[in-house]
Amino acid sequence: MTKFRLVIFLVILPLSLSFAQNILLPETSNSSLNAQSGFINDIGDDLSSMYKVGIGFVESPLHFDSEDLILTGIIIGATTVSTSIDNPVRNVVRNSQNPTFDKITPLGEEFGNPKYGTALSVILYLGGHILQDKEIRKTGLMLTEAMFLNGVITQGLKIVTGRSRPYSNEGNFDIHFLKMEFVDRDYSFPSGHTSTAFTFATVLSERIGNIYASIALYSLAGLTAFQRIYSDSHWISDTIVSAALGTVIGLKVIKLNSEYENENSDTSLNIVPLINRAGYGVSLALSF
Repeated sequence: MTKFRLVIFLVILPLSLSFAQNILLPETSNSSLNAQSGFINDIGDDLSSMYKVGIGFVESPLHFDSEDLILTGIIIGATTVSTSIDNPVRNVVRNSQNPTFDKITPLGEEFGNPKYGTALSVILYLGGHILQDKEIRKTGLMLTEAMFLNGVITQGLKIVTGRSRPYSNEGNFDIHFLKMEFVDRDYSFPSGHTSTAFTFATVLSERIGNIYASIALYSLAGLTAFQRIYSDSHWISDTIVSAALGTVIGLKVIKLNSEYENENSDTSLNIVPLINRAGYGVSLALSF
């Protein structure tokens, strides 16, 4: 009986689609087809961009130059040195608890919350499509790429390193390397909120290109780093490496997107959907 029903469904479905097409799909205007074509082309370009940026990011350590090596050394050195002040800074911040900080610091926590950055990425991307504004759409795309890469790297490091959070009172050198215990109290390194905040601030700062916007964005990111220490959730060394991580990811995504656009400036693939009473189809046109 099941096979019989399936055969009936497979026979009726094409007839239903053909009937619905004739009833519901009038002759499509050229302007509508152009809009559909533009939307599909943009989606295709953006998916290609995400793939190439991801591959480029993964392969980037293989192409480090002297400046990249120096920057990496500085970050590692700063992180190592900062571990020596983890406890003193924690004590100072704990003794500085006051009602004013209690009211201000939650703003930093929210700024570094990945869900807000992700939501803005989607809003900018869809808004760019609706308004047909390429720059807004690209900003949303870059934010999406950077937030994704930051999330993967940050969570991966948390799981691998297994560093105890300050509030666990196990000490700043209590590390459960490769134990994969998946316990929040061992997710101190790096700070996800801080790396997210600096990723977010870097991409928007680069895209907006306004000094006052940059000051505001990085100030909020700095407040996020302070809040993570203030709430006893992270050591200062966690926030230092996280700020560097978020900034580097943001800048790298911007750079890779720029390189991708330059590579494809002379090459384009146009996809035009064909919809009429006779059926469906797609027209492809490659320009180079």
